[in-house]
Amino acid sequence: MAQVEYISIKNASRRVLDKMRMIGEQKAQRLQEVQERWDAGDYKEVEVVQL
Repeated sequence: MAQVEYISIKNASRRVLDKMRMIGEQKAQRLQEVQERWDAGDYKEVEVVQL
């Protein structure tokens, strides 16, 4: 899956804006969970290949 950095939508409906906000919140939650697991030492012998 390709990484998308910026999305621009002209005249977006309220439903589209709400969906984009939900996607952003879910991504932040996933990153937070990964960070917590990383700090707790759940990942062993892991090599970071891309940031």
